[in-house]
Amino acid sequence: MVKMHEDRLPQVENALRERVKELECVYRISAIREVHFAHVDVFLQGVVDCLPSSWQWPAFCAARIVYGASNFVTTSFRESALRLAAGVVVAGKTEGHVEVFYSADAPVPSGSDPFLAEERALLNVVAERVSSALAHMRADADLRDAHAVLQRQNQALYETNIAINTVLSRLEVEKRDLRTSMARNIEKIVMPIVVELELATTGRQRAYVSLLRQCLREVGGSGDVETTPWHVGLSPREVAVASMIRNGLSTKEIAELRCISPGTVRRHRENIRRKLGLQNRQANLKTYLTNVPAQ
Repeated sequence: MVKMHEDRLPQVENALRERVKELECVYRISAIREVHFAHVDVFLQGVVDCLPSSWQWPAFCAARIVYGASNFVTTSFRESALRLAAGVVVAGKTEGHVEVFYSADAPVPSGSDPFLAEERALLNVVAERVSSALAHMRADADLRDAHAVLQRQNQALYETNIAINTVLSRLEVEKRDLRTSMARNIEKIVMPIVVELELATTGRQRAYVSLLRQCLREVGGSGDVETTPWHVGLSPREVAVASMIRNGLSTKEIAELRCISPGTVRRHRENIRRKLGLQNRQANLKTYLTNVPAQ
């Protein structure tokens, strides 16, 4: 009995050595994947290079991985009839295969299978590991590409925003210059004529010219009467009445100037207060119209 165990000891030791080599192969593939996760070519070449040493006759063994249009082979690679292969499947599609070859002069016993059952199982494991790694690499590459696209889009938006801000700043400068120019022209060209006209008229006409002069000074000062909040939403008649109120005219004076009754002026005042949101507030309309800031 002891003699029989002693006879089997070399076989057991050889089987253990083969299993150790298989485990080392799987470990090396995992290590290569961790180091070269972002480099598909380097990863596949590393897997190919570590395969022969895991087979029972490494000196007669060669390996190849075919992935798409690329081939990754061991040094001095040659095909032979003694071939073992397993498919590389990525996203449910076979995109290549892992192959191991024994050369024709390998010491294969006559009539026996050149590949051990454990080697067949190992190649299937290798193919699964390669398939899994390639799927993760592809997903990671897609994610990096999407991130790069997003970065380019963000950069384009950033540059567009800078360009828009530059244009807006230039427009604001031009607008300010236009206001200054308009105020200067009103003061130097228009106002002398208005003053002369005011002195040459009397009564109701003179009151309108005086009101015109005051409004022109306001326009020249603000640069753009259209931007005042009280002006928005009012009818033309209400704008005229509001301008008179803003310039200090009383209800009686407005009525006389516009040839309407004081009651009509009061209704205009009520409508103006309502449209400006002042109907329930203890606010003086003239003070509000005078002090409200320009938009």
